[in-house]
Amino acid sequence: MNKRLFLPSLLTVLLLVAALVPVAAAAVPSAPSAGGEPTIEDNIIVESFDGEPILATLMLPPGASASAPVPAILRTHGWGGERERTPSTFLRRLLDEGYAILTWDSRGFGDSGGEANIASPEFEVKDAGALMDYLASRPEIQKDGPNDPRVGWTGGSNAAGIQFNTAALDDRVEAIVPEISWGLLTRDLRPNNVYKQGWGELLYHAGLAGATQDGLDSPAGPQRGEYAEQIHRAYQETKTTGGISGEIKEWFRHKSTVIRSRKIETPTLIIQGSVDTLFPLQDAFANYKNLVAAGTPVKLMAYCAGHTVGCAYPGGSSGYPQGAEDKRPIYEDRIVAWLDRYVKGQEVATGAEVEWQAQDGYYYKAPRFPLPGTRYVRLKRVSSGELVGPGSTGGDGAIDGNPAPQEELGETAARRRVATFSGKPRPVFGVPKVKLQGKVTGDRAYVFLELVDVDKNGKRVTLDDQTMPVVLKPGRFDRTVKLNGVAWKLLPGHRLELEVTTGSAQYQQARGAYTVQLKAVTKLPIARSRFVSRAARS
Repeated sequence: MNKRLFLPSLLTVLLLVAALVPVAAAAVPSAPSAGGEPTIEDNIIVESFDGEPILATLMLPPGASASAPVPAILRTHGWGGERERTPSTFLRRLLDEGYAILTWDSRGFGDSGGEANIASPEFEVKDAGALMDYLASRPEIQKDGPNDPRVGWTGGSNAAGIQFNTAALDDRVEAIVPEISWGLLTRDLRPNNVYKQGWGELLYHAGLAGATQDGLDSPAGPQRGEYAEQIHRAYQETKTTGGISGEIKEWFRHKSTVIRSRKIETPTLIIQGSVDTLFPLQDAFANYKNLVAAGTPVKLMAYCAGHTVGCAYPGGSSGYPQGAEDKRPIYEDRIVAWLDRYVKGQEVATGAEVEWQAQDGYYYKAPRFPLPGTRYVRLKRVSSGELVGPGSTGGDGAIDGNPAPQEELGETAARRRVATFSGKPRPVFGVPKVKLQGKVTGDRAYVFLELVDVDKNGKRVTLDDQTMPVVLKPGRFDRTVKLNGVAWKLLPGHRLELEVTTGSAQYQQARGAYTVQLKAVTKLPIARSRFVSRAARS
């Protein structure tokens, strides 16, 4: 398995509304570019609206000058991380394409000052404005007008949320490429009001360690980063009561991308991880629909990556299942083409409007989402029998879903066949639904739902690692639940199972004892087989 753990962000969104001119100081340039090498200026101090220092690094491609200015690409990091100071393989490619790159430590992290406020328009947003003002002051950067640098934006998770919210509030960005962003943050962190414990614990503690330690030797003077007090309150309320107050819930909701994306006019390439168990595919679906409704140029890609323990697809997320050693990933080619088209204004192909990766490693294409011809297909009705709770792990890891082990079946877990497939492969790209009817005895019940693919040899795989919690009150219930979004190819000879458990290692467990009996009907968004055609590779 190709292990790819993306620990970029839990919650941060930078926006921008500031009109203040930043102050830059203490830049440490590398030697002037020679022999095709970029010039790198590190430890640039940009003073934000409230005087807090934001530390940045500027990479200039060979030949960039006042007489030959170039467009710039903005990039920040994931939750608890710090800026890129030297060009990675991908950044080197952007430099070779003639883009300058500005990276920075988000407020509260790395060498920057201030408190991490999780994408607050009142804080991180204004930091982003100050950074664009700084770029506008550089003679090597192309301008579209006074204080208006020509910029695009790339990056994942924290950096992706920042892109969405910035583009909604500032028209100086020519194109954005948000990868693995959150959508409705309260739902992502607490789906159906159940704490996503595996990710929550990891991000709270890892991010806090980076915030409080990394800036002690900052070029701007010692910076002891910190979280906004609402983050601490959310964590403590969750540990104490299992829930969060309405005030805290609204504070997190305010950071969501879906509440602003309908305002975006900036061309947007959305890239989301199908196996992302922190920010699932429905976040991308919601933002895509908002952008389509706004009439904004938009493209949607789903790949085997994200906040995940890894990708088991042949070739990983590259799109080359036969071997990717000497090839650039398809999604990377799409990123560069998107920037070339909308930042540089070049007439280049950017691929189909929708491209998604299936478990065979290939990318497939469609003209829009939902895929044309998609309809919800009702699968076999099944019964769980009586299950007791709270259960154990449900087979899940702290941040990934897996089929329940045999020893849990019959007591705290049930797995039932809901369909067997024949004929041509069919794409499932959307949000499955499950109608639940039954009875809870005892305390409030938590149940956890997964769809499981079973191949001809009996090997079981949870669709895209996704597990959805549901809270059921004592007594009888009748409700329909949306599962996490999936990108999957149904293959002939395979069968599909619905798994119900009373425990999951990914989530907080129920606090009291209960039993639950339920009947379930799954509806699957299945598209026409003619939309299972491979995407162009370049």
